[in-house]
Amino acid sequence: MEEVVNSRRKSILIRGFQVLVIGVMFNLGITVLAFLALIQFFWMLITQEKNGFISDIGMSLKSWFGSAVEFMLGTSDLKPFPWSKP
Repeated sequence: MEEVVNSRRKSILIRGFQVLVIGVMFNLGITVLAFLALIQFFWMLITQEKNGFISDIGMSLKSWFGSAVEFMLGTSDLKPFPWSKP
């Protein structure tokens, strides 16, 4: 019985470490997102159209942020990148 409790505690600690790493990546992602939004704004101001590459990156970030939040809050056990394939 004690072995099961220790195993469960170890898996929770590993998940806590993963949540910490994802939290740091989340904050870095918000910084990247703000920078890309600024670039997209000036791009649209100058060329009168959207930059497709930045839009595609935005869609990828949206997907990653969603899966990261689900994992961090415990609504999903599916781990986001870097623990799963992109």
